[in-house]
Amino acid sequence: MKDCRTIKLMASASFDFEQVTRVTAGAIGDPGKRAFYLQLRTAGELISLALEKDQLRTLTERLQEVFSRVSVPPADRLPEMALEEPINPVWRVGFMTLTYSQEEKLFEVSLVELVEEGDEPATGHFRASLAQMQALAAHAASVVSAGRPPCPMCGGPIDHDGGVCPRLNGHH
Repeated sequence: MKDCRTIKLMASASFDFEQVTRVTAGAIGDPGKRAFYLQLRTAGELISLALEKDQLRTLTERLQEVFSRVSVPPADRLPEMALEEPINPVWRVGFMTLTYSQEEKLFEVSLVELVEEGDEPATGHFRASLAQMQALAAHAASVVSAGRPPCPMCGGPIDHDGGVCPRLNGHH
């Protein structure tokens, strides 16, 4: 009798970058149907990771919190922050942690892949400078805000495809 179970042929790739040369984020697609990415470059290697809009928003908010608590020089003008081609995400981010070293003026970011329960997740780690993360925060804030405007009644995104606000259909 044949075994019909699906076998995962290849585990996702983990990575550890001591210092990235570039970190950016972006979205592809129309508002409401956009796919969000975090992209890292070090030497000759380019890594793209898929993530949710809320994860990018939360990362931006956490970075802004750090900037408000530490002595941060004003950011110079932003470097080029567009996503680089090819954009082939190696995996989807499940969760991330962010730490900042005031002495080194460096951020450490750890990422864990979103996987099915029981599967072994890939992990990622990178270090980035204060200036790189300032640029990421400013750019990511504009990427997040470029989506659908919030509904004035419920705060959720306005559905341009004809959806109705839950507050207008009797749900609270």
